[in-house]
Amino acid sequence: MSKRKILAALKKKNIPVERVKYMRGEPTPSGYANGWDIEITEDTENRLFDAGFSDCAQLNEIGTTDEVIDWISLMPTLAI
Repeated sequence: MSKRKILAALKKKNIPVERVKYMRGEPTPSGYANGWDIEITEDTENRLFDAGFSDCAQLNEIGTTDEVIDWISLMPTLAI
């Protein structure tokens, strides 16, 4: 359900996505972590940056579904 919610929010903003995956127990320097991996193409990253949104990379790691939705809400809607 959460993945569908994230994909729907990205679709409303015309933001293509390569991968949306919830990662469980991923090793990090401070221990194991859970969270969302949102992967976009370099072209999409550049288009977002050109539209004034610089808080992204090709691979974005975000903790909770609510944080992902908040992050997407800050993004500009891209032209098709």
